[in-house]
Amino acid sequence: MRAWKTPIAALLAAFMLLATPAGAQVPDPFARELAQKLTRAEAIVSEGAYVRGAGPFAGGMGAGRSMRIPLTLRAGEIYRIVGVCDVRCGAPDLRLANAEGAAIAQAAPAAGAAIMDVRVPFTGAYEVEVSMPRCAAGECWYAVNVYSR
Repeated sequence: MRAWKTPIAALLAAFMLLATPAGAQVPDPFARELAQKLTRAEAIVSEGAYVRGAGPFAGGMGAGRSMRIPLTLRAGEIYRIVGVCDVRCGAPDLRLANAEGAAIAQAAPAAGAAIMDVRVPFTGAYEVEVSMPRCAAGECWYAVNVYSR
């Protein structure tokens, strides 16, 4: 019964990546690639009793650029933030900052993904900064999911 869940999850994630606002719409085949990478990451993350709380957040940018994703996080929750990038850029760099811009956490390097575990000190506004340190094209595509437990 579980075998059919993975293809359906990948299709739903690809649909969500393609259905993002026009400015951040990820073109095919990159949407499918990112959806598959997020689905693989979600299988591993869900083993730790995490559930997806937000995302996918997706977009494109060139090497050396960054984007910010605003989030409201709750004190006491443990969050795992996962970022993936298309094959032309490896994994994005992730950093979590509080409302004042102070760094709270940074992603640990992992094979093909950036993974950041964090417990925030207070409930409020935070931002995930997604940076593209490498990109073998004019624009590379990324996607980020936020999980909690």
